[in-house]
Amino acid sequence: KSARTNARMTPIVLDGVLADGQQNTANPTKNTIVLIPYFNNSYYTSLPDEEYIEHDVNWLRLRDVTLNYRLPETLAHKLKGLKSASIFLTGNDLVLFTNYHGADPAVNANNPATAGVGGYGLDYGSAPTPLSFSFGLRANF
Repeated sequence: KSARTNARMTPIVLDGVLADGQQNTANPTKNTIVLIPYFNNSYYTSLPDEEYIEHDVNWLRLRDVTLNYRLPETLAHKLKGLKSASIFLTGNDLVLFTNYHGADPAVNANNPATAGVGGYGLDYGSAPTPLSFSFGLRANF
């Protein structure tokens, strides 16, 4: 949980003035209304987008690694017509170091596929890029 939502049962008083006719005078009435975010759904949904944008996000990712072993030519030549062969193992998205508080700094739900114009810095709870492995055999005939 974020610090903001973890404290949702804590009473708060928002900075500002009351709309009592005195708001545009030299002595506006300061807001004293106590709010408990848990009981007011609009507290989180009415905040401006700027409240949720993270700044100075950095990350280092190990995107793709392939280990390849080429079989000795003497072993490959034992099979008729085979010139060379190798086996490989590839790992994708193995490591991510970041100061980002979401699941993955490179993933964003707002993209052209969702009728958007591209990601603009908001993370809508998208799933992170999955860790994957593949293995195979390469053969030259």
